[in-house]
Amino acid sequence: MPHFPCFGINVIRTRLFSPDDGLSDDRWSDFEDELTRLDATITDINISGSDPTLQVRASDGVNWTIELGGHSRNRETGLEDALATPGDPISVVGRCTHHFGENRIKAVKLTIGDRDYQLYPEELDGAS
Repeated sequence: MPHFPCFGINVIRTRLFSPDDGLSDDRWSDFEDELTRLDATITDINISGSDPTLQVRASDGVNWTIELGGHSRNRETGLEDALATPGDPISVVGRCTHHFGENRIKAVKLTIGDRDYQLYPEELDGAS
């Protein structure tokens, strides 16, 4: 009997991502447990993009990617593209990735200028 590739309605479909993947307790699994603070300068802004991030450069010249919250969380805190420009100083409190060679921080709190944005206040409470 010939073998035919499975296409169409006979294919078993499994979801790659469930709707609540972004809300799971697992969202911190790529990051260290302890909070880190980074003072830097913004070099690029992508708050309204598909994966909200900021690119920053620390005073030692190292470039970092700052992962922000989801769009709704960023909106709730008032964080929008127009509030920051490249060259602005920024202070980030967050969790560094534990992947070797990756300069990435998941932001818990940002300070841009004199304005604080607490993206995950529950993480700040748990760290004290």
